[in-house]
Amino acid sequence: MLNYFTSNFYADSAIMYDILSDLYLTTGNERQGTKFFSREKNCKKPQSTKFGWTFRKNMGKGEREYDEEKKLYKTKLMMENPELAEVFKEYSRIYFDLDFSWTEVTINYQPTGVRIKQHLDRVNFGDSKLVAFGDYTGGKTYVESPKDRKFNICDARDQILTFNGSELKHGVTCVTSGERYSLVFYNNKRKSVNKTLIKKN
Repeated sequence: MLNYFTSNFYADSAIMYDILSDLYLTTGNERQGTKFFSREKNCKKPQSTKFGWTFRKNMGKGEREYDEEKKLYKTKLMMENPELAEVFKEYSRIYFDLDFSWTEVTINYQPTGVRIKQHLDRVNFGDSKLVAFGDYTGGKTYVESPKDRKFNICDARDQILTFNGSELKHGVTCVTSGERYSLVFYNNKRKSVNKTLIKKN
C-alpha cells in the first residue's frame, strides 16, 4: 500500500517537490560558506542538509536527540521531520533496485543563480542515487566517467542517477531560472553509521 506516492515517476516527482519545498532547511557545518555552492549576488541562499545520524552533539542553539542503541545523534532535520523516514523509504521501494540500501539522505536546495561546485563525497561508500525535482532551467548534473574521466551531463529530473560519488567527481551547473531540489541517497562509510541502516521494508 502506498501512502505518499502513485508509482508514476513524473506525478511522484511533483509530490516530492511539494514535500521538499515545505521544509525548513539549514546547511550543515561542512557545507557552510563557499565550499559547496557558488552563487551570484542577490540570489536566495542555497541549502544542503542531511536526514540521518551524526556524531555531532550540538546544533547551534540546543542539542540533538541521542539514540542509545545507535550511539549517534539525530540530525536537526530528522528531529524536526521524523515522517520523512517513511516518505524516503516508500520512494526508494518504488524506484530503486531491491539490492540498493542507504543510511542517509542529503537534500540540496539550489535557487536561481547557484551552482554546486565539482566535488567528491568523501564520507560516502559505494553507489549513491541522485534525483532532482522542480520547475527550473539550467541545473544540469555532470558526473565523471569511470572509463575516460570525461564528464557526462544529464538532467536528473528525467532519471535517477546511480554513481559512486566518493570516486567520481560531480557537480551541478548554475540554475538559470526557478528552484531545484535534489535528493542523494547514500551509505556513510563509517561502520557505526552503516549499522543504522534505514531499511526500505
